[in-house]
Amino acid sequence: MSIYILIVASSGRMLAQAAKNAGLKPLVIDLFADLDTQCYAEAIKQIPSLAEMHLIPALDYFIGHYAIGHVIYGSGFEYYPESLHYLGSRLLVLGNLPDTFVKLHDKSLFFSLLDKLNIPYPEVCFYAPDCADNWLVKPMQGQGGLGIKRYYPNDRVESAVYWQKYRAGTQHSVLFLADGLYLQIIGFNRQWTASLGETQEFIFSGIINSCDLLSEQKERITNWLKKIVPVFALKGLNSLDFIQEGDKSFVLEINPRPSASMQLYDADLLNRHIKACQGELTDYRLHDGYTGYLIVYAEQDVLIPETFNWPEGCMDLPESGALIRTGQPICSIIAHQKRAQSVMNELLIKQHNLKKVFIPMEYKASVNKLTQPLVRQLIDNADKLRISIQTLENGCTIIDAGIKVPGGLEAGRIIAEICLGGMGTVTINHSNYTDNWPLSVNVHTGNPVLGCLGSQYAGWSLSHEKYYALGSGPARAMATKLKDGKQEPVEELYKELGYQDVSDATVLVIENDAIPPLAIVEKVAAACKVDPSQLTIIVTPTSSLAGGVQVVARVLEVAMHKAHALHFPLENIVDGSGSAPICPPHPNFVKAMGRTNDAILFAGQVHLFVKGSDEAAEKLTRELPSSTSKDYGKPFAEIFKQYEYDFFKIDAMLFSPASVIVTAVDSGKSFRAGQLDNALLDQSFGA
Repeated sequence: MSIYILIVASSGRMLAQAAKNAGLKPLVIDLFADLDTQCYAEAIKQIPSLAEMHLIPALDYFIGHYAIGHVIYGSGFEYYPESLHYLGSRLLVLGNLPDTFVKLHDKSLFFSLLDKLNIPYPEVCFYAPDCADNWLVKPMQGQGGLGIKRYYPNDRVESAVYWQKYRAGTQHSVLFLADGLYLQIIGFNRQWTASLGETQEFIFSGIINSCDLLSEQKERITNWLKKIVPVFALKGLNSLDFIQEGDKSFVLEINPRPSASMQLYDADLLNRHIKACQGELTDYRLHDGYTGYLIVYAEQDVLIPETFNWPEGCMDLPESGALIRTGQPICSIIAHQKRAQSVMNELLIKQHNLKKVFIPMEYKASVNKLTQPLVRQLIDNADKLRISIQTLENGCTIIDAGIKVPGGLEAGRIIAEICLGGMGTVTINHSNYTDNWPLSVNVHTGNPVLGCLGSQYAGWSLSHEKYYALGSGPARAMATKLKDGKQEPVEELYKELGYQDVSDATVLVIENDAIPPLAIVEKVAAACKVDPSQLTIIVTPTSSLAGGVQVVARVLEVAMHKAHALHFPLENIVDGSGSAPICPPHPNFVKAMGRTNDAILFAGQVHLFVKGSDEAAEKLTRELPSSTSKDYGKPFAEIFKQYEYDFFKIDAMLFSPASVIVTAVDSGKSFRAGQLDNALLDQSFGA
């Protein structure tokens, strides 16, 4: 065989890289001519599509200028089978024959064969179902999940489609070599998709050579392949996609070409692919560890900066100045680690960092960036504020504001502003609106939705073994989790707010009397996609002075949270302020917590400015005060004891300020409800 090998695919980078590593000289025809493809290829021709009219001139050029006799094809011919036949008429194909390729994409033929072989697959239909009933509509020819969407009976569909029942299991694939009769398993993989819109809900997004399949489940899939391979005379590298739902496996399709999972294995796969096509299956020892591959899609139109320095691990790199349209791949990322979870963390962190470069936030302030000067103020004035600074072994900064140090009111005031995401001001002064407790905390923010709900609210539940805490502050706005192969906010609230922050550094505030264990620190850093050295965690015990101030400073936040629970439109709340007396601390946790709550329940005052009708503003006013709750009427510590120290048994409507003013900015009218209760406040505070 000539040392030159022709690679033809939508993107030829993977095969060109493999060919070069195998000691061959790749010549590439593809649609992108990415920077790294150019590095691996001896020569490259970029064409608009794989249609014959575009392919033939490029093919003629290479045949006329280089001594080539063989071609390896990759993705993209699903839409142009006639081009694959033409390619096969000019050169010797190293892979499945064009006729085999076409047969495997004949859905009726493929699923009929599975029936004969007694191999299960999700139910299919070749005419429009009468009802939605969890059907997907899929193109007859497609790749990477393009064109797959949920089916609704009133939708218009193209003629070349079929319908398949949706299965909610985990997505897997198995990469294998075949010589036309026998097969050799390379590895089982787990893959995931991304939703890029209503018509692109299941786009292939990434894959890792790690999965939770049992050995008997892998054996079952292997036995199915032993039946399929000789029927289609499969050759070379192929992959089978399937769904694992509990103990049941369902075949989706076979990709009769080298697939993306090929790059997960350091196993000289291109040479083995060529030998398998020539009838020889060769063994090779796989290396230790795990490898993952992830595609980064553009969430809006992206212009690649000039002389952009691509981070290590990035592949399929567009040239500087390239315009990447929304929903198109920007690049891909490959990571290798000893642990599968470390691979996933690295992929997600690198994806996050890339999106910070290419997709800057618009029209929304960054609560994390606004708080960094406040965090610096705490650290720089640690001795003055009587707090301590500690750096953990992973680089995370821990600020103790009252566990082993005195802390104080001023530290609590600054921490309260950090909790607000830098979106508001917190002051401490004397007032005479209560009989016996003049020292008060005052809070104001011009964006109470983002400042209070998007940052200050303690909504992130964190636990490890016996340690439990609720996290508040800016880190919440960055925290995401992987669910069903997709990234989503840790807290559902952020989906409603339509807000996710990005920043190089972040801070989390924890109300607890102990430093969080390293496992929680690592969890927070991974969820926020930052290195632990860029994470600061502030710990404020409830019984401390600082802890008391930062909790009472939530007087406006609890009003916002109750307004949200009452389904008042958050977008109509345009400004807000609040105040409450600072409670005396107590060494007993329950009594200390009770006093911080009672400061708000019995003496908290809030003034909200809202858009909309007077009727809506008046209704909100009536329903907001704490006295509307069935549990109102005694100190919180007693209520907590009454419900056997179970927060979730307490009426959620209790957590709100005592007195409320709501001003309807469209009419200028103000409405008042609720009242302060000095007797209950004195009973709680121990007057």
